[in-house]
Amino acid sequence: MASHEDKVKRLLDGDIDEAEIAADPILASLAERIFGLNIEPITPTKESQDPNLPEVEVITAVTSHDSMVEVVPGAAPPAPLPMPELPSIPEQVATKSGGGKLKAFGILSLITAIANIFGAFGFLNGGEGTRINWAGIHNINNEMGWSEAYPVLGIPDYVAVACSIIVTIIAFRRK
Repeated sequence: MASHEDKVKRLLDGDIDEAEIAADPILASLAERIFGLNIEPITPTKESQDPNLPEVEVITAVTSHDSMVEVVPGAAPPAPLPMPELPSIPEQVATKSGGGKLKAFGILSLITAIANIFGAFGFLNGGEGTRINWAGIHNINNEMGWSEAYPVLGIPDYVAVACSIIVTIIAFRRK
């Protein structure tokens, strides 16, 4: 009786193995009532040890020096299939890219930016400024749209020259 009380105590503490619960029908009934567990007797067996399985023939494979090749006895290598006819690859026709317009724009913008630095557009202004201020080109009708003469350069002048050089380089590098 003491061993039964010990088993019940271990069941309540959760320190008992499921196989031990399945072996004892009283413990299985208590586990089902207390914890809602339905533990049925288990008979562990390996599927490979089932006596109803058919016998397996063991064949020793003949191996070669190349261990990556699997040799299957009695199997013939498959016959190679004929290659299908593939369509020929059409040659690419060299098309003229639109780089001509980009080259012209890059060169023209570079010439315009450099000409503006030296005051080539000063004839458009009746006042003191001789260079167009690229940041204030919308104010070309008043003094805010014009800058001082050559020795003084502003950030818009540097940006105009640099951007036109970049566009020209990109246009000539395109294929």
